[in-house]
Formats: sequence, structure tokens, C-alpha cells
Amino acid sequence: MDPESDSVIDLKSASRKGTRKIIEKITADANFEAQSILSYAEKQVQDILNSAINESNTAKQEMLKKGKQEAITEKNRILSQARLDMRKKILVAKEEQINKVLDETKNTLSDPDRIPDFKQVIKALTLEACLFMGGGKLLVKTNAKGVGMLKGMQADLEKDITKKTGVTTKLSLVDEGIDGVVVESSHGVVIDNTFLTRLERRKREIRKDLSEILFR
Repeated sequence: MDPESDSVIDLKSASRKGTRKIIEKITADANFEAQSILSYAEKQVQDILNSAINESNTAKQEMLKKGKQEAITEKNRILSQARLDMRKKILVAKEEQINKVLDETKNTLSDPDRIPDFKQVIKALTLEACLFMGGGKLLVKTNAKGVGMLKGMQADLEKDITKKTGVTTKLSLVDEGIDGVVVESSHGVVIDNTFLTRLERRKREIRKDLSEILFR
């Protein structure tokens, strides 16, 4: 065989071996790089998953905490509303009871026979109104029983009023079906001393007294 020919064959063989090694190196490097990229990608995916899980757990905890707080808030609101409703019901019940007593009182005051010491009461109302007027010629309006009671003490009343006011007093008694007394002067000035009017004047005070008596 020609030495030159052998030399060519060796060169070709060496070239093929070198090329194979280069390919193997490139392939190995590519595989290593691919594996590195894959490992990095897997780590990134795992990190993202772990982060998502942690965030999910945190979100769950926050949701649970928020839910508990909202439940407590709602419970307190319901209890507060229940207490408020109960107070309102108690106040309404008390108001109804007070109004019932006031209505019974009005019914009693409209019937002279049911008023204890009616004679002294009608006398006191008349004297108070006449003294406030300052005496003089006064028209006293009341009911039939009031007129009957006042007639029996008219002279004494006129004398007492005259003495206390220094003005000669003359009373004219009129039955107008009034529960209590209305006194009118000759100048048209009127003093309303009826039972209902006096009750209305002292209504706030009376309601307070009734509340203390009924609910203490």
C-alpha cells in the first residue's frame, strides 16, 4: 500500500474521531445545560407553589380571623339591638300603665261623688283662683254639686277674700257642669282651675311621681 494513501486514511479517521468528540462534547454540554435549566425551572415552579401555598394559608387564616371578628361584631349587634328593643318594650309598658292610671284619675275627677273631701277641694280651688284675681266682683263657674257646696260657705269665702286682698268681694255662683272651678272677673280675666287643667299643668311632675310609685 502506498504510504501516502495510508496517511490520507489516518487523517480521515482522525478527523472523524475529532468530529465525534466535538459532537459528544457539544451534546454533553447541551444535556448539562438542559438539565440545569430543567432543575432551575423545577425549583422555580416549586418556589412558586410553596409561595402560593403559604399565601393561601395566610389568606385562609386572615379569612378565618375576619370571619370570627365579623361573627363577634354581629353577635354584639344582635345583643345590643335585643337590649334596646327590651328597653323600648319596658318603657312602652310603663307608659301604658301610667296612662291607665291618669285615665282612671280623670274619670274619678269627673265624678264629684268619687272625689274624697270634695267640699274642701272645691273651696280651696275657689279661694286660690279668687285671691289670684285680687277679689272684687267675680263669677265662679262650677258644676251643680260645686254650686251647692259653695253656697253653704259663700259668705265666709267673700269675707276671707276681702280681708286678704283688701278689695270688697262678691261671688256669683253658676252651674256650667264644670269639674272644678273657673273664675272670671268683671273685666273678662279668666282663671281656669278645673281638675283636668290642673292635672295637665302638673302632668310631667305627676308622671314622674307615678313612675317612682309604680316601678321602684
